[in-house]
Amino acid sequence: MAKLVFKRDSQFMNKMRKFDIYLNESKTEQIKDGETKQLDVAPGEYIVKLQIDWVESATHKIQIGSDDTVHFQCGSRLKGMKILKASSAMNTVDEYIYLEKK
Repeated sequence: MAKLVFKRDSQFMNKMRKFDIYLNESKTEQIKDGETKQLDVAPGEYIVKLQIDWVESATHKIQIGSDDTVHFQCGSRLKGMKILKASSAMNTVDEYIYLEKK
């Protein structure tokens, strides 16, 4: 079985909030602050993104084989003084929350 592994940074920003994990436009799972989440999926093509409220990460289109494992890193790019710009970052994809394929 193929695996998708999501590792979320532990950060002050959104510490008490869960990110929704979407596969092919369907909410599949949630990931907490500092958590690593592994999803077993069927081989095939997937569109992967994260969402919190109306704010989305970048979208990744992946092809995964039966024995493949794809790793993602996620969190917020708003760190330090950038937290003060949180309201304007909500309209920017991959800023308030990000998703990177590793």
